[in-house]
Amino acid sequence: MHQMGNIDAADQIYMEVLQNDESNFDANHLHGLVLSQKKKYFESIKYYEKSYSINKKNIELLNNYAISLRNLLSFEKSRDLLRDAINIDPFYVKSYLNFSNCYQSENKLQEALEILQEARIVLPDSNELIKREITCQLEIFNQSRKELHLKQAISLIDNSDIESSKDIKYISLCSMAYIWSDEFEKANNLFKLTEKLSQLPPSLDLLKQAKDKNIFKTFIKHEFEQLCHIDSDTDGIRNMKISQPFFNEIKKLYEKDSINYSDNELQTISAMHNILYNKPIKLKENLLNPNLDVSQIENDYNSSNPEIIVIDNFLSKKFLKEINIFFRCANIFKRPYPRGYIGTFLNTGMSNIPMLLFSQVLKNTFKGIFHDNHLTQAWAFKYDSEQKGIGIHADDANINVNFWTTPNESNLDKNSGGMIIWKKKPDINSSFMDFNSMDSSSKLLDEVSSADSTKISYKENRVVIFNSKLYHATDNIKFKKGYKNRRVNVTFLYG
Repeated sequence: MHQMGNIDAADQIYMEVLQNDESNFDANHLHGLVLSQKKKYFESIKYYEKSYSINKKNIELLNNYAISLRNLLSFEKSRDLLRDAINIDPFYVKSYLNFSNCYQSENKLQEALEILQEARIVLPDSNELIKREITCQLEIFNQSRKELHLKQAISLIDNSDIESSKDIKYISLCSMAYIWSDEFEKANNLFKLTEKLSQLPPSLDLLKQAKDKNIFKTFIKHEFEQLCHIDSDTDGIRNMKISQPFFNEIKKLYEKDSINYSDNELQTISAMHNILYNKPIKLKENLLNPNLDVSQIENDYNSSNPEIIVIDNFLSKKFLKEINIFFRCANIFKRPYPRGYIGTFLNTGMSNIPMLLFSQVLKNTFKGIFHDNHLTQAWAFKYDSEQKGIGIHADDANINVNFWTTPNESNLDKNSGGMIIWKKKPDINSSFMDFNSMDSSSKLLDEVSSADSTKISYKENRVVIFNSKLYHATDNIKFKKGYKNRRVNVTFLYG
């Protein structure tokens, strides 16, 4: 029962055993584990101590006991138990991982790395250890900006089987490491792998459990409109892989009024997560407007307080044209949001060589703004003008590059459609969910009620570069109806 995840039922049996035999090693150990899994670390210690007094040589106990101690910030005792575990069995990989985690919880990253490197002498082919060392090397690099750690991480990535991990977050981190090393082909290859992994169709049960079925309407509406646009041949697309029967099923869903979906309809929604077309951008040079006054832009940004700058005619005309065609036709927008917009990310289909090159061209062109900050994430969102845009939030990055690509004639209100930036940041001790969650929106609006704000109206090929920790939101949207008129914004975060 415990191994199947039914920990409450398992715990009833452990407690029954303890009522009859309070010195039973396994019942004490595993009841302690249940408490730890429920984050009741302090309560778990009593049972771990009892089982430890019975048997000090059990590797799993030493690891589980150490985890509770680490969560209670008793780091030294936690490490002592893990060192004992390693001495008893130097081939048990979890002891090294937990030892490293203990140092990491203290923000002692170099010590955490040394434990992993010690482990790899004993277990040189352990994928778990290699993965953790890559992650640790990159974390140290992000804190110190010492190139040695990036190079060591890249060497490990080059010589390990990244693809077999199936871990989108980890593969994406490795992709980012390649971007930071200017190895764009390798980065893009890994992002193409995450693109495939992200297309795993959600199960019927998962779709049934969705709290807000309106997001299915957002998804279906965009998918149908995009497929009709591609089929219209406006952008010269010829090889979209879709059958007429499947298109007909999507059309029926589009025309459906209610959000009560049958199992067959949910199966169609699930299948819609497959990417049908994703031809990359071709242009690989002259991505920015050559007439930009770089020195003036850098001065304006650095002299602003807080850091906010608006630049018009940002992209070159050729790149703007190609990026518009790409986002109109690439069938990669598979992440709908409750407020009516839909998104794509670097690791879900947005990545291609020009897009990655652009991220570095931007950084290298405006060195006086970006300094040693590097790309940490990028996405694009499309908006339905009948619904709302992104609510108030802040991003966990230093610099936000946010630009708009839809032609001006699509915007019905020239004084809105852009964004609002408040001259206020979250409290330094706030968690990510405190400032980047829809559930926190009303609280955040109260928080900025007395703060000054800047309203930036929408304009095609306008970019707003600002301190990403400032609270910001999409302004009211009033765009023409029709697929080609959907507001598109693209965001690159640097940290």
